[in-house]
Amino acid sequence: MIDPQSSTPAAGRTRTLIVVAILVVFAVILGVKLATTSEIQTGVASRPSMVQDDAVVTYDAALATGKPVYVLFHSLTCDPCVQISAVADEVVPEYADTVIFVNAITDSPSGQKLAARFSFEYIPTSFFVLPDGTVSDSFTGVLSAEEMRVRLDGLGAK
Repeated sequence: MIDPQSSTPAAGRTRTLIVVAILVVFAVILGVKLATTSEIQTGVASRPSMVQDDAVVTYDAALATGKPVYVLFHSLTCDPCVQISAVADEVVPEYADTVIFVNAITDSPSGQKLAARFSFEYIPTSFFVLPDGTVSDSFTGVLSAEEMRVRLDGLGAK
């Protein structure tokens, strides 16, 4: 038997609005997911710390440019790593012409392989590398944006 109250025009509009709201939320979530996936796959991300290129290849190519290199060893899951990733996302683009950024995600095989070339125990760890491959400075933990700029400025001046 059909419930006469559920077949009223107001009940039908309410159901329609609920379905439309669910579809809008789903579309927004799908759009964000696709945009993030596209950024990571193409390497053109608004968040440099999310690009997952081969860290070893990127590091070797960075050294070949003759420019200083900033290497960030981090994970996508630990809280301090997420914090420094946000700082790197803010600061690194400002130095795109003078310092090469190497994103080494230690959860990936290439990040682990590159980590074997450096000496450190904990993440996040930042290395500031001169064009000849010499490490001029390193820091374990979260750098503030200002601290990162000071270190990158010093790296570019050497």
